[in-house]
Amino acid sequence: MKMIIKLFHSFYTARFFYQNQSKIQCHFKSHKLENKMNKNEIRMMTRAALFAALAIVLPILFHMVGLGAMFLPMFLPVMFGSAILTWKYAMLVAVIAPIVSNLMTGMPPVAPPVLPVMLVELVTVALSLSILHTHKQYSIWIALPVAILLDRLVLWSMVSLIAPLFGFDHPFFSASLVVSGIPGIVLQLALIPLLLKSLHRSFPYLLNYRGETDSNG
Repeated sequence: MKMIIKLFHSFYTARFFYQNQSKIQCHFKSHKLENKMNKNEIRMMTRAALFAALAIVLPILFHMVGLGAMFLPMFLPVMFGSAILTWKYAMLVAVIAPIVSNLMTGMPPVAPPVLPVMLVELVTVALSLSILHTHKQYSIWIALPVAILLDRLVLWSMVSLIAPLFGFDHPFFSASLVVSGIPGIVLQLALIPLLLKSLHRSFPYLLNYRGETDSNG
């Protein structure tokens, strides 16, 4: 009798799993996907923290030797990070770095409004680079010049609007600020593709965007 009961129990158990196998598989798949997403989120957070720290420290080093404004040092880590971060984390780095830098060192200053202008610039380059290169998989040689061009347009537009409020209404003032960043732009064009290429050779798994961008959005 006990044997018959066990057989019936085994039969109904097997039947239950057979009838619900699709639900069970979906549960395990969703659990695996959730774990994968959590791992990817942790990776992105770690990278974002690293690039944010670099974006704070590097300008200090450049300013120590008087090369800060000319070479746009904060842009380098933000732009490089945006090339391997999803857009959310790229934007996070672009927002956090100048604000924390201002709180720690007073640079970039709030008045004159360098901080808000730089904040918009950094967000512009971060989003454009991340979307074009990390998400859309465009070559860095396409994504980077587009991001730089958008940054210069944003800078020119914002300075054209804000400068007259502070008495800088010369027609060439905005253009001079845009042109003053040329050494930094040259450095960006020379260094960022080189760093990405080096990273690809040494740590190719760091540039495995496809799975991470699919799960992180």
